[in-house]
Amino acid sequence: MRTAAAVTALSLLLPLPAQRSLEALQQEFFAQSRQLAAGSPTREQRLELLDKQVAELGRFLAAEAAGDDRWNGRLMLADLQLARGDRQAAAAALRAIDSKAAPALLLTSAATMAQHLNLRELRDEWIAAAIARETPLRDRLAMARLLCTVLREVARGEQVFAAALAAASDDEQRALVRWHRADGLRDREDLGDDAGFQELEKLAAELPKTYWGGVARDRLRAARLQRGDEAIPFAAPTRKGEVVSLAGLRGKTVALVFWTSADRDLPALVALLRQARQQRPDGVAVLGICIDRDPRGIDAAIAAAGIDFPVIGEGKGIETDAALRWFVEGPVVHVIDAAGTVLALGLHAGTADARQQLTDYLTAAPK
Repeated sequence: MRTAAAVTALSLLLPLPAQRSLEALQQEFFAQSRQLAAGSPTREQRLELLDKQVAELGRFLAAEAAGDDRWNGRLMLADLQLARGDRQAAAAALRAIDSKAAPALLLTSAATMAQHLNLRELRDEWIAAAIARETPLRDRLAMARLLCTVLREVARGEQVFAAALAAASDDEQRALVRWHRADGLRDREDLGDDAGFQELEKLAAELPKTYWGGVARDRLRAARLQRGDEAIPFAAPTRKGEVVSLAGLRGKTVALVFWTSADRDLPALVALLRQARQQRPDGVAVLGICIDRDPRGIDAAIAAAGIDFPVIGEGKGIETDAALRWFVEGPVVHVIDAAGTVLALGLHAGTADARQQLTDYLTAAPK
């Protein structure tokens, strides 16, 4: 189950309707944090960096921020203050968000942090303001999920889902609404573990010709996938514009690599994959699926990691098509054999034993 703090932090990774200046600042902070983490920092060094970032973000908000940057930046500032352990400063940053001007989804995300800080009155004010505002469909669906889970406002969240479903203009929109509701059921504390899967079964059966009905079908398969099963097919353009598919890679052992730029094990994994391809140049193919949320940063991450295999990545995070169908929500490697069936699932490069296991699967002669 995700904690309020975790969901709030994740909300900062949502595509922001903000100016580039804040996005650039976020990328700068991320690079600073990653560089520091690479050197096994002390607690004092981590706090020093947080202090520096808080000060820099404060200057940005005071002198540069415009439009929705003002509110996204303050939510980001509150998150950094919480990381420093300063709840009072975090609360002050939240209170500076204007409920009449900030976007509804941001208010809902901020309400989760206000709840974490026991700011009940502020939380309730923001929830009411968010629900009352006209909001794009996808934002409303994200709001409904937060209401039903972290904020524990199940009745209000279900009302938002019901209204969105009633307003849907066609089966595709209806399937989209039902998908988000079904996927959100996984985090509901008042329901059983299989509630979400039951709704996915209904969606796949009742709207099978829609995009989200197809995703529901494949996700159900992915949840039950075992070695020897046929791999879940997909096709998508790479960052270079070439369309790749699993079917097109038949005849080779395929490493299906879901990765993020934040994964500390990425350099070791890239080196391992390069070595495996050198050992079996005509027998191993690698296909990367980047599940970062910043489309502009993916090419930079590819270059920084020295990735020389095809990469699919649209900046949709875990809503990237292949990640949806394979039920992937974090870095992982699956291996598919030359016949298109699953050889291994859930591999990684985090330990010496794990790297050896992955190498063995990729370099073993096909049977």
